[in-house]
Amino acid sequence: MTTGGTALGLPYRTAFTILQDMDAKDRKARIERLGKALEANPADDIARLELIMLGGDDRKQDAIAASLADLLAKAGEAGDPTVAALARLLSVPTIDAEGEEADAKITAVVEAARVDLRAIRNGATRGGQTALTADDADLLAGLIARRAVLDLDEAIEDYDRDVGTAQAAMLQAAIEAFSARLERAPRDPARFPLLAEALRDNYYDKGRHDRLVEICRRWTGIAPADPTARRFLVSALAARADERNTADRTALALADAEALAVLAEPAPGSLRLDEVQVEALVASYRVRATAQGKAEPVQAAATLAEGLERLRVKTQDDPALNSGGELILTAVTQAGERIDKQDPVTAEAIETKLLSVLAEPGRRAQLRDMIAGRYQANGKIEAAMQRYRQSMAELAAVPLDAERSWRFFAAARSLFDLGRRDARSFDADAHARLLLDYAAEPRLRALDGQDGKERPHLLLQIADALHTLAKRLEEAGIEAPRIGLLEREVALREPLVRDPALRAGRLEGLANAYRDLSDAFDAANREKEALDYARKRAEIRREQKEKNPAGFDELSDYVWALRDLGDEQRHVGDDKGAQASYQEGAQVGAMLLERFPDKGGSYEAMSAIQVAMGHAARTTMMKLIHYKRAQATNLAHLDRLGDKKFDQDFLAVSSINIGDTYLEAGKYQAALTHLGQALEASDKSLADDPENNSLLRRRARILDKIARAEQGLGRAEPAIATRRRQIELLERLARLRGGAVENQADAYEALIDLLSRSGDHADEIAEIRRKVAAL
Repeated sequence: MTTGGTALGLPYRTAFTILQDMDAKDRKARIERLGKALEANPADDIARLELIMLGGDDRKQDAIAASLADLLAKAGEAGDPTVAALARLLSVPTIDAEGEEADAKITAVVEAARVDLRAIRNGATRGGQTALTADDADLLAGLIARRAVLDLDEAIEDYDRDVGTAQAAMLQAAIEAFSARLERAPRDPARFPLLAEALRDNYYDKGRHDRLVEICRRWTGIAPADPTARRFLVSALAARADERNTADRTALALADAEALAVLAEPAPGSLRLDEVQVEALVASYRVRATAQGKAEPVQAAATLAEGLERLRVKTQDDPALNSGGELILTAVTQAGERIDKQDPVTAEAIETKLLSVLAEPGRRAQLRDMIAGRYQANGKIEAAMQRYRQSMAELAAVPLDAERSWRFFAAARSLFDLGRRDARSFDADAHARLLLDYAAEPRLRALDGQDGKERPHLLLQIADALHTLAKRLEEAGIEAPRIGLLEREVALREPLVRDPALRAGRLEGLANAYRDLSDAFDAANREKEALDYARKRAEIRREQKEKNPAGFDELSDYVWALRDLGDEQRHVGDDKGAQASYQEGAQVGAMLLERFPDKGGSYEAMSAIQVAMGHAARTTMMKLIHYKRAQATNLAHLDRLGDKKFDQDFLAVSSINIGDTYLEAGKYQAALTHLGQALEASDKSLADDPENNSLLRRRARILDKIARAEQGLGRAEPAIATRRRQIELLERLARLRGGAVENQADAYEALIDLLSRSGDHADEIAEIRRKVAAL
């Protein structure tokens, strides 16, 4: 490699090192050295250029742009095309303009840089002052152009700029430079990779695949055993075949498939394929099946099945090599096209053919679940649910492993989400029992022989899946099956935190499981069990806080745990214990607000404690004091952080409680004011999550309280209208749940009472009474 440097003193060796693949460790060390150099001498232009090239200049864009403009001027005076090209192209991300103006500026920069790149190459050819050999000049020019392509990619993706022409020009400049370098030493295998990469990425050239295949054949001809060369050739042939299939040039695509089949042949004397041969085999069958699929989809499925079987035999069932996912995905695509065309018979024939050669349950589930997704997209819900059930049944009948477990619970989640659409016919309890059977202790005993890392990893994966499904039950308003799932989750997690070395990393999941299980017991009116798990959760959060007493998460989590512990203590009549928990929570909450005034979670935790203290207060005055403190905390949060970072839920809760307190005290106008604020805040939350069961139920409760306040003020018609809105919402919730919801009958009776008092609504009252009877 040429030594020396450019006219402005940029060492060529440094430029080559930075522009090629520099590992992260070396890059970091280099950035640190350059930073120190610039601290000692801020006028060191070359150090500044190197830092910008490495992406280590953390100044604002306009400052970087100014440095590059200064370098460009100096490069022009010194006749240094290398620094000029770099300064121009590195300035692309700093261009401060929009739309066509930005595109025009980028194009102008690229055109000028192309002139610089030609000067680098021509200077070496003429034996000029660059001190570069012709080979190194081509390499340097190509690397600079390649770096520019990456920056232009960012301009396209991040700023939606139309600079495709400029990018194509840089790709072409790189290809020309790398090609010239290769032709000087056509049998040097080290000169092929950069050219092959540039050709592969040149999407602007319609003929790139032909050129790439030709280059890769030359490469493998020189280095037949080089896996990188072989993989590039396989990829080039597959990409060209896909393009030919898309253009209906089937015969040419099949020719590429045959070439891939040749590359898939094992070496003489070998019974197994290596990784590159596996890729070639998969691509060959995929291309053939795609060519057949438009006219003969069932025959295409047979080709894919043949490919999967051959792959199994030639890899001797080695899971590290037997990657048939592409073939399965091709089958799914072709079955999906038939489903879209309302041809389920052919789709099922494709599915059946693939299943006939897929013995591994995980692979069978992969196929079924993707096809189920296509049925679901076409509104064929029962067909989709049937496939999820089949996957779950097969996976439940075989030994556990991480892949199978993941697929089982993925199918379970999908089945539950579809089942919720028809809640009356979907048995959520039976679904939960299937999950519990899957994670039952006798099945898990089979894991005892696994190594020290694999077993706990799988148990935590199962625990996470149970937690997720329990959360979905909660969101759907289905409480009863939650307890069993969460109890099983806790049983899986508790033994795993006993290892002192791993305890800290596993406590978070256990604390969250305790939280949700306590909540589920509370919803089931099993207060003592709810208190037990609330206390266990608080103990974990206290332990975490003691290990990191200044951490935001640790303080915040502890406040919430104390709030919930106090609630459960109050539910069992331990008012003294509840007050102690709330007081400690308020103290930690105050510390949180003091240390982290710019975090919304500080205000949210403090507000939650203040609301809880209001619930525990014995007099109306003390209730209002605590609730209004919570509301003030919410408003301080809004004022400090703005609407975008404000969670309306907390303002809704504090306002509901103030309104409810005034309502119970008979101060109906004050109640209406605060309940109106609660409804407004709640509706903002619902706008972001319109199907949230918890938010919908809260809205129904607010409407109930507003109707009572309106009735207390003697406003019959507004009260009737509000009751109707409440009932409409409750009926919607009942449809989602598949049965009556809390307070539905009470709402009907309240409306009947209002209608009876307001005049002749006999027919409407009769209809409502029929609904009440139906409940």
